[in-house]
Amino acid sequence: MKLNPNLKTFWTTKKQIKVLYGGRMSSKTMDTAGIILYLASKYKIRVACLRRFQNKLSESVFSTLKRIATTDERLKNFYITTENTIKSTIGSEFVFMGIQRNLEEIKGLDNIDITWIEEAEKLTKEQWNLIRPTILREDNSTCILVFNPDFDTDFVYNEFVMKEHTNVLVRQINYNENPFLSDSAIQLIDNDKINLDDDDFDNIYNGIPKAENEEAFIKRKWIEASINANEVLGIENRGVDVVGYDIADSGNDTCAIVHIKGNEAKHIEEWKAKEDELEDSAKRTFDYALPLNTIINYDCIGVGASAGSTFKRLNKEYETEIEYCKFDAGDTVQNPDDEYQPQRKNKDHFENLKAQMWQDVADRLLHTYNAVIKGKPFDEDKIISISSECDNIDKLKRELSSPKKDKSKRGLVKVESKEDLKKRGIPSPNIADAFIMGYYKGETSTSFLDVDMSELLN
Repeated sequence: MKLNPNLKTFWTTKKQIKVLYGGRMSSKTMDTAGIILYLASKYKIRVACLRRFQNKLSESVFSTLKRIATTDERLKNFYITTENTIKSTIGSEFVFMGIQRNLEEIKGLDNIDITWIEEAEKLTKEQWNLIRPTILREDNSTCILVFNPDFDTDFVYNEFVMKEHTNVLVRQINYNENPFLSDSAIQLIDNDKINLDDDDFDNIYNGIPKAENEEAFIKRKWIEASINANEVLGIENRGVDVVGYDIADSGNDTCAIVHIKGNEAKHIEEWKAKEDELEDSAKRTFDYALPLNTIINYDCIGVGASAGSTFKRLNKEYETEIEYCKFDAGDTVQNPDDEYQPQRKNKDHFENLKAQMWQDVADRLLHTYNAVIKGKPFDEDKIISISSECDNIDKLKRELSSPKKDKSKRGLVKVESKEDLKKRGIPSPNIADAFIMGYYKGETSTSFLDVDMSELLN
């Protein structure tokens, strides 16, 4: 095995804790394995190979160590391997454990000379404080933390990269310092540099952690890129008018409407309304839609259930035919058997209609960002534009970029609940929900007469 010459100083500098982090394809794992195998062939040592989540041996670094130990010409005569063990001919031993499930067993380990924690970005402060006395209590004991940064709020990144410790050596290394990259690896990186979002590329390959809000369904910079996107891209706005209407369901909540014309948000409005003013709020929405002859997509859950009957009554009273459409966030997905991703159907990806619609808007905003900011080719039908003349744009940005992408108990994608948002001190995203509903295409109702027309038409 060839070791990366750029890491020579890192391995030869004596520190009790060594932190090696960076992007993928930077040789971190392979170099760590090679160094530890070399030391274990020269000195009788005991090595603990840990990671936070490990349910079986195949999820550990065992296969990497075994492959090097059995194929490297300088090492293969020094190792005896089986299906689940590695030992050196001088008596060095390796143990493989998952921290999450084996915390008490790890605390009971003794005579550990080297601890290698792979995927250390997942390590918590509590776990580190519990295992540290065990893995660092021997004379000359060493711990090597290897990881690709995830979020800038993660414990390991904050504790060891952002802070200075006298007994800690930190080294960042990325693919551009790896002299052993294959042509196919270089081609993959070059392609990803073109196709991935800049932040995603920097996180994956340059070892830059994502901000906390990267968990959000929609990134704020995508929204900002969509301001006047039609004008920037030279798109002639055309299409139907739709009003998304989110209805207040608590005393601290607000009602909100967002008017979408074609692909562009033209008007954003919110107001306070008590539960006994639901009909007034529905009428306010109807009165906005009436002169524009827009479709109204409304939240029909809970207190919104009565809005449809109000629109129906107003159509009859005014002798108008304003279309209105229920939006049931918990409903099943549209086109369930269509593929959202290759070999993954909508019904197998999204928990409900709300998640599907948030993802659809997120995908369109990313498409807009790539067109406006990165100059990529675009499909007009996938562009979202927000008029700079709208009120409440800053609030829209904040609300759209607040909910996180979550997973249901079935492992399907869903939007962070209002209850969980509240726990984080974030109010209900009423304008954002109205915005999402404005881009929903559902079955509308227009009739102001409860008349069965089938006899007349037969």
